[in-house]
Amino acid sequence: MAVDGNHKMWGDLHRPDLTPEQTDFSIIGIPFDGLASARKGAASAPERIRYWSHHVTSFSEDRTRLKDLTVCDLGDINITLPESDFELVRQKVATLPNMPIIMGGDHSVTIPILQGQRLRYKDQRLGVLWIDAHPDLCDFFDGSKLSHANTMRRALEFGIEPHDVCMVGLRSWEDQEIDLIENSGIHVYTAADVAERGMKNVADSVYNILNDCDAVHISLDIDCLDPAYAPGTGIPEFGGLSSRDVLTLIKGTQGLSLVGLDVVEIAPPLDPSESTVFAGLKIIMEYMAVIARMKQSQ
Repeated sequence: MAVDGNHKMWGDLHRPDLTPEQTDFSIIGIPFDGLASARKGAASAPERIRYWSHHVTSFSEDRTRLKDLTVCDLGDINITLPESDFELVRQKVATLPNMPIIMGGDHSVTIPILQGQRLRYKDQRLGVLWIDAHPDLCDFFDGSKLSHANTMRRALEFGIEPHDVCMVGLRSWEDQEIDLIENSGIHVYTAADVAERGMKNVADSVYNILNDCDAVHISLDIDCLDPAYAPGTGIPEFGGLSSRDVLTLIKGTQGLSLVGLDVVEIAPPLDPSESTVFAGLKIIMEYMAVIARMKQSQ
């Protein structure tokens, strides 16, 4: 893809001549929003994030150099029938030789992502940092068990333990989620908790919990951000995290056994400014910087 910009894709980190076995990250798009319950548009996120990735540099905001990292962009996995096509995602994630960074799509695409990670680390303790306005713990929603509101419920059924899940930014609930939220052992940090305690305090608490895990996957729904920062999403929730909160949390994962990231629910048609797209791209690049700093400290 050629655009008018000064950089190659992914801030010059993309190496089309290399395979996943030879690179640090596999980037995959899942342009699917067929299980979003409200406004559509997330299917176009992978293309827009890739487009603007030509316009970022190989430095993080704290001047961490990313140039020693390499990216293999594997393109998109297209979903037509989730009941069968999610298997394509599950198997791809389960068999990758490097670290996946996956762009949704609505949050339903994280169902096979987490299942793939559970298969990949089947004999290990897999933790999840869930950054979202919603817990997505519904058993059945909008006529489906695979809705974007069912994602974390399906992950728990697939073997991720509740006490290895930290949810940050929550501020909206369905009745069928409350029992799990209150009694399962999931660690919950609402957006109000972050405002009262400060994100540094919350990030430290999350680190101490997930540090006991052998592997940690981060799933970030862009609606974790207040709509003032990311209006382009299907169900924006007032009173959310700030941009700085999210970056502080991502930076605070440094030292954990990180094994992947997915960023979902960015709906470019709902934000003509594309600031929501840029937010997702920034989060991806800062996640790479966390990995870069850990590699440099080895």
